Order: sequence, then structure tokens, then C-alpha cells
Amino acid sequence: MEGLQTAIPRRLFYLRTIVTLGIFISFFLSMNLWGGGRYFPSIPVFEQFHLTPPFDYVLVIVSALFLLASLLFRNTRMFIFLSLLINVFLLLLDLNRLQPWFFVYNAVLIVFLFYNGRVDNSNKFTSVFIFIQMIVASVYVYNGVSQLMNPIFIETDFNDIILPLKKVVSERQFIFFLKTGKVVPYVMIFIGIGLLFRQVKYLAISLGLCMHLFLFVLLFPSAGNSNYALWFMNLVFGTMIILLFSGKTQQRYFSYSFLFQKPLFYLILLAFWVMPAFNHSQRWPDALSSNFKSGASGKEKVLISKNVYEGLPNYIRSFCSPHKEGQYVLKLDKWCGHELRSEYFNHEILMPGRFKEAMQIVTAGAPLPEDELSVKR
Repeated sequence: MEGLQTAIPRRLFYLRTIVTLGIFISFFLSMNLWGGGRYFPSIPVFEQFHLTPPFDYVLVIVSALFLLASLLFRNTRMFIFLSLLINVFLLLLDLNRLQPWFFVYNAVLIVFLFYNGRVDNSNKFTSVFIFIQMIVASVYVYNGVSQLMNPIFIETDFNDIILPLKKVVSERQFIFFLKTGKVVPYVMIFIGIGLLFRQVKYLAISLGLCMHLFLFVLLFPSAGNSNYALWFMNLVFGTMIILLFSGKTQQRYFSYSFLFQKPLFYLILLAFWVMPAFNHSQRWPDALSSNFKSGASGKEKVLISKNVYEGLPNYIRSFCSPHKEGQYVLKLDKWCGHELRSEYFNHEILMPGRFKEAMQIVTAGAPLPEDELSVKR
């Protein structure tokens, strides 16, 4: 099977275009995350680090314009660098923005900073190509691992994903589809590893494309699926695995020893293949571990007293449910998904205690004792 017959430099151009447009469109699909007034607390890296509307909108729009400029003008790397600088600043303003798609897209753009577009050095452009392959393959592997390690993945996240099927199948058929969730983590891991081996890569590509098509349909934007950027990521990744792995993807005179001379190789190995292994022990964040929809068992649980609950706006009350006598649980994932159209970020790993402080300000406007508001895991 020959697959895609396109030279690596041309593939790199297509990849840069796809990723650039991917992050550009995702900005606007998740605009509530980047600017405007909101109830859900911001978690700045530095306590006094704030930017009020409409200046927050200005930042994200400028970053998006720099991305477009990188496609339209010759100084590609300069515009990518400027966009990345703004993106880092946006993260410093609010850690909620450290979404998995944002991390992966920006990581790929960082790799492109090391590619000058020349086609006369096969070692150079092939190494850049392999770096991106490493990033993308790791996403499938560790997404599968996170699903495998989550004991309630089938009952929670997988159930939510296939919930639209209930409208078109019987209850017995839906239970059957739900049981297929047991093999999903293994399929994901196989896709990630299989993409790296010539003998099985076309099977891995086929499974990957089927999986993305499946998710693209089931996660179509609706009242129950509000993470539009994550839905759109299926389209981006489906295109990327074809460009990265289909057909001949290695130059005749490429030497793998060239990879080991590049510090970027070890940084990618560390960030995408080593550190995500610590996610299950809660020592590395979900967003940096390709843990897209399977981190429910490791999230914080905000418990509030009846007095605090009664003082909340009706909007926030709608995300609360009774817990024990005199206590309520504030469902952060539902709140974040509804208001910011994004996955809830596990703050306690990177910024211990900061989320509780922010929640106290949101719920009461001042610090509260432990029996009034507590954040547990």
C-alpha cells in the first residue's frame, strides 16, 4: 500500500497550515475562555496578574492575527514566535487556558520555530517531521493510558461520548455499545504505537481515522457537548495522521543519529513520553498528559455549606447538588463546560491552594473556614 505520495517539505507546509488554522479557529470556538466577564474563577500564575475586558480580547485577537500573518507573509518564524509569546502570557493570566488542544498545537508550532523551510538538507527537515510524529503519536498512547487507568471511564466519560446513540438504538443495543468501551483504551494505545511502525501503520491510520470520524459525529456541538474546540480537534488530528504517517515518510539518506544531536528531541521525549506517565499518580496535569476526557477520578471536589449555597447566584446554584446534610457539591466540570466551553483544569497539581482561594472569592467574596468551603480530591 503506497499511501500519500507527497514530499516531506510539502507535508510540513500543509501541517503548519493545518495547525495554524486549527488554533486560530479553536480560539473563536472557545472565546469565553479567553476574554469577557465570567463567574468561573480565573487562576493567574501570579496573584496580582489580571487583565480586564476588553483588553483580554485584544490579546487573543492579536495572537490569532500573528498566526494568520505566518501563513501570508515570508517572516513565518517571527510571526509564530510573537504568537507563542502572547499565548504564554495568556496562560499566565489564567491556568484554565492550559487545555490539551492548546498545549499540543503550541508544541507543534514551537517545533516549526526550528525549521527554516529549506529543502536542501534532508536531515534537517526530516528531523522536524519526526519530532511532530513523536508529539502526535504520544497523544494517542497517553490518551489510551489515561482511559485505562480511570476506573470509571466507561460509566462516565465514555457514556457521555456515546450518549447521542440512545436516540437511534434500543436500550439493549446501547448497553452493547457501552461495553465496547472496555477495548477503547487498548485501541488508542495501539494507534499511537502502530503509527510508528511501518508493518502496522496503515491499520493504525485506518483505526485512527475511524475513531476521529466517530468522535466528530458524536461530539457534534449541542447542549450536552459544549467543548467545541475539542470536537474540532478531531478534524485537525484526522488530517495530521494522514500527512504524518501515510506513504513514504523517510528520506533515503536520513541518519537517525542526527536526531540524537538535537536538544529538541530530548525535550519532546521528556514532555510527551516521560512526564505524562506521572499523570495517574497526580504528579503531572491532565492537560499536559493527553488526558482529554478521562480525568474525572482525579478532579477536585468543592464542598460548600448550606449558608454558602444560599448566598450563591442562581446561575452557580444550578451546578450544585446535595452531598450530605448541610453540604452541597459544586460540579466544576459542568460549570466550566457550560461557561467556558472547555474541560475543567486540575489546578491543585501546579498551583496548590490557589483554586480554593479563588473559589472563596467567587462564592463569598472573602476567605471562608474549612467547614464552609473545602476543596477535596
